[in-house]
Amino acid sequence: MAVQVPMLIGTAGLVEGERFLLAPAADAVIGRSRSCDISLRRCSGYLKSPVATRDQDHDFNTVSRRHLRVQLVEGKATFTDLSTNGSFLNNDQLRQPLTVELGSTAWIIRLGTRETFQLLLVDAGDERVKGLQAISGGGQPGGDDEPLPAKPV
Repeated sequence: MAVQVPMLIGTAGLVEGERFLLAPAADAVIGRSRSCDISLRRCSGYLKSPVATRDQDHDFNTVSRRHLRVQLVEGKATFTDLSTNGSFLNNDQLRQPLTVELGSTAWIIRLGTRETFQLLLVDAGDERVKGLQAISGGGQPGGDDEPLPAKPV
């Protein structure tokens, strides 16, 4: 049997097409803040959006700075909503921490009104895994949401 690893794949919103490999014992926070383990402000969809409009995007702004905590332990995932606009698992709003079994089913995670991921197990040799660094967690709260300074030319 092939070794399987947990992966988040962005399916809607500015995260569409993004892939995040999670360590088997990850404790990761997802949100808008750059201090998050998975920051929407570092996703290519956000970075490619016109600067004048991306931060005014209503759907993007329904994602909190620190929106969702995902903890992986022994083949299970625990989701904890940290937001004010809601986190949804398979279209059901998380009202308290929820633990699910990872397996052959993909779990659909939505942050706010639009940003959507699938959490699933993939074979470690899968093409989508190549070149990805596993995220284990450790993002810290902070006020790092100011625009990054311009790079010198």
